[in-house]
Amino acid sequence: MDQGAPDLNAERIPYPEYVLRILFASFYPAVKMAVHFNYPLDTVKDMMTLALWQEAKRKHSTINLISLIFGKSTRTVKALSARFNKGGFFNQTETNLMRRVEDLLRLAPSTMDELAQSLPHCNEFDSTRLAVEALLREGRIQEIPARPGGRPMYEIVTCHHDLYSEGDWEGRIDALYEHLEAVTETMRRRFLSDNPAEAAARTFTFRAKKEDVEAFRDELLSFIRERTNELEAKASRDDEDSGIYSVYAGATLREDD
Repeated sequence: MDQGAPDLNAERIPYPEYVLRILFASFYPAVKMAVHFNYPLDTVKDMMTLALWQEAKRKHSTINLISLIFGKSTRTVKALSARFNKGGFFNQTETNLMRRVEDLLRLAPSTMDELAQSLPHCNEFDSTRLAVEALLREGRIQEIPARPGGRPMYEIVTCHHDLYSEGDWEGRIDALYEHLEAVTETMRRRFLSDNPAEAAARTFTFRAKKEDVEAFRDELLSFIRERTNELEAKASRDDEDSGIYSVYAGATLREDD
C-alpha cells in the first residue's frame, strides 16, 4: 500500500448514514415540485405513503411482509390499503398494463397464461388479453405460432417505437415511470451495489441558443435510437453476456434559482 495514501477508512461515513443520504437526495424531484406548487406537508406525506404502499404491494404479495416494510401493524396496513383503494389510486390503466406485458416479454417469450400469472393479482386474464391484442395491433410484439397441441407464445419486436404524444397524458406519465425506473436503477447500481461500474450517468450544463439545442436534441435521440437498435439486433436471448439495459437522455432549460 502507498505510504502516502490517505486512510480512506477513517474518512468513510457509516454505511446506514450513507444509504440515508442517498435516499434523502432521491426525494429532491418530488420535494422541489411540492414546494413549487405549494403543497402542504400532509399532502406530501400522503403521496409518499401511497408511493411506498404501491411499490411494497408490487414487490410483496402479503400484508404481513408489507407491514414489515412499513414498520406498522397489519391492521394499520389494511386500513391504508382500504383508504387508497377506495380512492381509486391503484386502477391499472391499459397503458400501464401494456408496458408491464412488454417488459415481461423482453425477458423471455411467454404464453397468455404465463403473462397473466406474472402480472399483479388485481389484473384479470381478460385485461392481459386486451393488452396483448393492443400490443399486437401496434406492432410492438408478435405471435409465435403454436406447435400442435400447444398454445401460441408472444415475443417482443426488436425495433424502436416512439410512443411520445402531447395529447396522451396517461402515456406520458407511464413513460415518466419508465424513465424514473432507469434513473433509480442507475442510482442503486452506482452507489449501492458491488459493481458500480455497471452503471454510469453524466450531466452537462452549458449555454446555447434555443434552436441549436432543439437540433442537437433531435440529433442525439436519433443517434441513440439507431445505435440501440443495432445493439439489440446483435444480442441473443441465449447469450449469457447479454442483458436488458436502459439508456436515458434529456435536455431542458435550467431555471435561475
